[in-house]
Amino acid sequence: MFTTPEIVVLLVIAVLGHVMALMWHLADRARWKLCERTIYDLPIGEDQIKRELRNSLHAPTHAVILAAFLYLGFFKSMGWLSFVYSALLTTVWAEVWHYASHRAFHLRALHWIHLEHHKSRLNSSLTAISFSFTEKLVFDIGLLGPLAIVDYVFGLNVFGIAAWYIGYLIINSFSHANFELKSKDYNRWLGQMLTSTTYHSLHHSRYTGNYGLGTRVLDRVFKTEWDDYEALYDRISGERRPLSKLRERAEPSAQA
Repeated sequence: MFTTPEIVVLLVIAVLGHVMALMWHLADRARWKLCERTIYDLPIGEDQIKRELRNSLHAPTHAVILAAFLYLGFFKSMGWLSFVYSALLTTVWAEVWHYASHRAFHLRALHWIHLEHHKSRLNSSLTAISFSFTEKLVFDIGLLGPLAIVDYVFGLNVFGIAAWYIGYLIINSFSHANFELKSKDYNRWLGQMLTSTTYHSLHHSRYTGNYGLGTRVLDRVFKTEWDDYEALYDRISGERRPLSKLRERAEPSAQA
């Protein structure tokens, strides 16, 4: 039914979100130097942690859905070439699908799907794995369903798809932290295209804008990026001055 490598990779992506959440939780409690650039100098309530922990129980849904596609005979192509193009295709489609579905979830008629995740206005180590079951289901079927259609033509590799999941679970974990990991010069180069922890923190605290998953591209194309993001990033990562209010904006002088 499943090969040993397939079982291993499914188990890895099933537990990796929780492993990363535990790591960042311990890092924060131990006050690692890596976590010292705080984004919001505000407390995270115990009720939030308990709620996020309950929501995280169905976080491994993506592994179950991927296993179901495998069981049905999808994503069986092997070899390095299929691994590479499967990983690249998944990365591109995930960015597009995440942006489109994320914007849709913010529409009044569909916001109930996304509401549970947005109850966390201030991100914790568990926020990255705190979603409603419906949101997990919609996102993962929307991600893997179109890939299954492509699989009929090109033959996709499950390990390439799993590689994206591994990267996503690692990056998404610290993208929901309350500290910035990137360097103070990040936005001069890679940060002009890629997001940061501060980038996504603004989405949670302000509830809209900055919808992108890993890149700023679609936010810029559709003009949904917060215009003071880079100024706030400089303040947090360069000046080491955290924000004290959830809807705090950059000072006029910082936007010059």
